[in-house]
Amino acid sequence: MITTDMYKDTLSVTVVFMLWLSRGVPSLQMVQVDVGETAELVCIVEITGSNIVVEWYSKLDELLTQNNEVKTQDRRFSIRRQYIKEWVLSINNVRNSDAGKYECRIGPVEYKPYSVELIVSRPPEITNTSGPGSYVLDSRVVLSCAARGIPEPVISWLRVENHQLIDLNVKGNNYVIDSLNLSTAGVYECHALARGVKQTATAALEVHVLFAPIIKVPYQEVLQEEGKWTQLSCLVTVNPKADLYWMQNGRRIDSAGSYVVSSQEIGRYTHLLRLSIEILSYSDYGEYQCLAENEHGKDAGKITLSGEQKKKAVVVSRPRDLMVTVGEDALFNCSVLHLSADDRLVWWHRSANETKKLFESPSLKRTSKKTSELTVNGLETAKHDVIGQYNLLIRMVNFSDEGLYTCQIGGHENLSATLNVIVSKDSDTVCQEYHQEPFNLNTTLVVVCLVVIVLLLVTIIVIILVCRFRARRSRKDVEYTHSVQLNAKVVKINQ
Repeated sequence: MITTDMYKDTLSVTVVFMLWLSRGVPSLQMVQVDVGETAELVCIVEITGSNIVVEWYSKLDELLTQNNEVKTQDRRFSIRRQYIKEWVLSINNVRNSDAGKYECRIGPVEYKPYSVELIVSRPPEITNTSGPGSYVLDSRVVLSCAARGIPEPVISWLRVENHQLIDLNVKGNNYVIDSLNLSTAGVYECHALARGVKQTATAALEVHVLFAPIIKVPYQEVLQEEGKWTQLSCLVTVNPKADLYWMQNGRRIDSAGSYVVSSQEIGRYTHLLRLSIEILSYSDYGEYQCLAENEHGKDAGKITLSGEQKKKAVVVSRPRDLMVTVGEDALFNCSVLHLSADDRLVWWHRSANETKKLFESPSLKRTSKKTSELTVNGLETAKHDVIGQYNLLIRMVNFSDEGLYTCQIGGHENLSATLNVIVSKDSDTVCQEYHQEPFNLNTTLVVVCLVVIVLLLVTIIVIILVCRFRARRSRKDVEYTHSVQLNAKVVKINQ
């Protein structure tokens, strides 16, 4: 009786044959190893004696070993005996040419040889595929794979779904899709596996389905206010690619003006068709169609765009020219109704030296119900404020605040008024009369007026000082004359 025990350790494969001395017909054993590995054939003889001869022969009937002696010139062959009854034929670095039948012969009694078939395995290899391509909807598709290797590989079929391999539980060279549709189209893989071989051969076969466009509309009704940015969208599933476009009232819409048409692939055969309207006008309201057309057919989806007509801004009060005393507050009216977030209201100040922006409507930051802070170019200023419906308040005015103030409203005329600043109500008459000329006032003339007043004061002081100086000098002259006369009288008396 012969039993076989096969094991592998790194690059070695050991097959054990237990040979009972009998004259029965021996059975053929099979051993499989990969190229480059070591094959060990163990012949165990359950009989001992000095006259026992154990010999290994190759497939060409070449004597390889006799008892403990190696007879072949190929150094890859050797005999190893770990136990008394064990005769191991070892073949290092196995080659494809080593494959074949080996015999363990026992003498001197003429026992029939015991044979073992050495199989040198070859990794599976896909030699041919057929079936991948594009097919019309409902077609019958046959996918085929042919492979070779030693031992002969078996082909299994799998399908790629969501980046994962799904086993279809089908084995054989062919896989049949009875009716091709969107759910059965995709990537299939045939895997060739052979018993006892680690390597696997794989081939991918992709099947496409050809069909007419299918359009789905996520939102069939869109409500949007005039002046806003708006986007309409459709989902188009189609293969091969189709002509995708938009229409309104029988007119094709292309990317021009405030319209932007775009398409984005978001899945297998699926595209997102968009129509963006940068600034929605009243004439844009109505029914839109998204359309797709290829050689297999066409489809369309409808979207209704509606909304209320935007109310235009109405100016209730306009700014007027102001004359304000230094240190007081000034308020310019510019009340506007129906000012939307898309409208721009800007307050400008133009003086003799510069023109600057004080306020722009989107930058107003409300801090309470009664007060607000003004943001100009990202900076908060306590000098100015906007109260009510865009009325401009200027706190603690001074001469640098003089000039032209303009309330600029998008889509309307510019509304302007002048601010004049005076020193006080009791100022010099000349200055008051001068400031009463609203169209000739400026800071330079006011300064000249002040200089004139200062010069008058300086002149008066100088006159007073001169008068005092002359009075003192006259007094000294009188005292000197009186002293001379008195001395003369004294001299006269002494004489």
